[in-house]
Amino acid sequence: MKKEFAQSPELYAYAGILAKTFIQRKDLYARQLEDGRYCCIRKPLEEKHLIAHLNGDLTLGTYVLGEDNKARFAVIDADDDLQLARLAEISMSLEKAGIPSYLEASRRGGHMWIFFDRSIPGQVARAFGKQILASSGLGKIELFPKQDKLGEGPGSLIRLPFGIHQKDGQRYGFVTPGGKPIAKTFADQIYLLSNPRTVDKAALDEFISQYKAIVPKPALVKSEAVGETLSLQIKRSVTVLDFVGQYVELSPAGRGLCPFHDDHHQSFSVNAEKNYWHCFAGCGGGSIIDFWMKWQDTDFRQAVKELAGLLLNKGK
Repeated sequence: MKKEFAQSPELYAYAGILAKTFIQRKDLYARQLEDGRYCCIRKPLEEKHLIAHLNGDLTLGTYVLGEDNKARFAVIDADDDLQLARLAEISMSLEKAGIPSYLEASRRGGHMWIFFDRSIPGQVARAFGKQILASSGLGKIELFPKQDKLGEGPGSLIRLPFGIHQKDGQRYGFVTPGGKPIAKTFADQIYLLSNPRTVDKAALDEFISQYKAIVPKPALVKSEAVGETLSLQIKRSVTVLDFVGQYVELSPAGRGLCPFHDDHHQSFSVNAEKNYWHCFAGCGGGSIIDFWMKWQDTDFRQAVKELAGLLLNKGK
């Protein structure tokens, strides 16, 4: 299985298809380790890496957001066979609505890939995926991209298709909702995905036109205290949990993947009782002002100005 592509004269063509369909950025790449985790290699992704991926000499991960904070696809990650079966049902329902999708098998569960006809902002791609999850009644399930925009790290990634999973040594392909391969060989599957079917342009345009709330509107609590500084009014206007939760996908316990570094271990936490956020990997923490400074890469004064417009001046 490992050497399926090794002697193929079309190996370079296969690598080119992988790059065109699944690669968002080439300034760096991720490599899967033997324990299944990934490490970021801050060197340019080259054709030789894609060929090595197909040959089974290494396994790559693909970052879902480009450097422009845009995505050409969204991926829903099923962690077990039950979730994968549910994704298969959803895939058939989406097809009827003009939203084609591709199911990929994996070591546990699988992935559902949804391709767009053009690169769209990561926030919109996430909103599109969240709408699918909400309408399908799915509970907690991973959606990629995991961030609306990049922080200090390269963002979330998912295993690049057609490589060998380092934990079990198996190569996984794409399947129909009924569980059968979409083509006889992996090579044939790659060719099928050289020009994947995308979300209907009209459907995507309609969704984007309706998605006006690019800036979240959390519920506010008006502060009546006299003599408060502007920064204190901002901090009193909304809880850290409510505000940060609009930008970071948090568990019921307030844990999530840190948006400021390449996080795979839910290093980010919000303390609802004490009203602050913190990254255990060293990205800092604090109030919503501290969060906004890092999110927007700006200084304290500009962050206060932007947050005042966002949180205190609505409706005036």
